[in-house]
Amino acid sequence: MPNLRAAALALLAGVLFPIPSHAAPTQPLKPAVQRQAMLLKSVPTQAKMIAFTFDDGPNRRYTPKVLELLQKYHAHATFFVIGQEVVRFPEMIGKIQSAGMEIGNHGMHHKWLHKITPDEVQQEITGGADAIVAAGGPKPYLYRLPGGFATESSSRLLGKLGYTVIGWSIDTRDWRMSASAGRIEQIVMKQAAPGRIVIMHDGSVRREPTLTALSHLLPALESQGYRIVSVGELLKKSDYVALRKLPPGPCQTARPKSQQKSKPARPHSWFERLLPGRHV
Repeated sequence: MPNLRAAALALLAGVLFPIPSHAAPTQPLKPAVQRQAMLLKSVPTQAKMIAFTFDDGPNRRYTPKVLELLQKYHAHATFFVIGQEVVRFPEMIGKIQSAGMEIGNHGMHHKWLHKITPDEVQQEITGGADAIVAAGGPKPYLYRLPGGFATESSSRLLGKLGYTVIGWSIDTRDWRMSASAGRIEQIVMKQAAPGRIVIMHDGSVRREPTLTALSHLLPALESQGYRIVSVGELLKKSDYVALRKLPPGPCQTARPKSQQKSKPARPHSWFERLLPGRHV
């Protein structure tokens, strides 16, 4: 009986604490997945700086007017351009750069990455960057997700390509056909805070409300002591960390606490119901 018990203990020890074999060298562990791209919707800072971003351009009609306003108030911004629009108006890349602005990648055709194949995702990202470089611009390191959507695989690809993904913390909703200059101004002025990132648009059609709002916002924010900067400037002036991985849904601005729905109370267990002083 003792011999049987000793044999059982030896077998158990061999399972729990196996002796490594010297016949086959151990292989270094490889990471299961590539790191995901960092997503920033704002930057923690005490400095009164707000980053303005403009999507969907360049546009021969509206982009020069946006640049004129920014330069008038000594402001800077980041332009997330679409590759196909860069191909149409390649001279606009030089004008954006000459005005001292930053250029980011917004994809080749503005396709939502969660609705296309992995090969198309790669073409969207690299095609947008190639168009910028071909027009004389710098290789972009910032990426704005069309629609704010991503997948796990597109997040890993963006990380592998060295991109930082820029979301937004102030959504002006100027892309809506019902958008008005007054409403755009109201949204920005109400939510303005150090380190926030504003999303606006200079591409597509009907940007007059955006231009009017911008002409009022720049001096108004300046009078409050804010500097309007590009995303790159905001990152350089602050120590930042990624807020979280890319979401499966859109990067939407968080609701103010007053508008947030309160979580339902956790149901009490039968044991908690028996505790003295417990009323349910």
